[in-house]
Amino acid sequence: MDFEAEMKKLSDIAAKMEKGDLPLEESMKLYTEAVELTKKLKEYIESAKLKVESLEG
Repeated sequence: MDFEAEMKKLSDIAAKMEKGDLPLEESMKLYTEAVELTKKLKEYIESAKLKVESLEG
């Protein structure tokens, strides 16, 4: 996974949803994708945090 690319996707989704002009079905699809991306990004950050902690310890 490329962290920066996934963050860009999440940012793009947020921008689309903030406009407020999407049909409900499209909004739900994007919301679901955003939740999944958020989970992946959180896992990536946790993994990086563990690596840093192991290097420091």
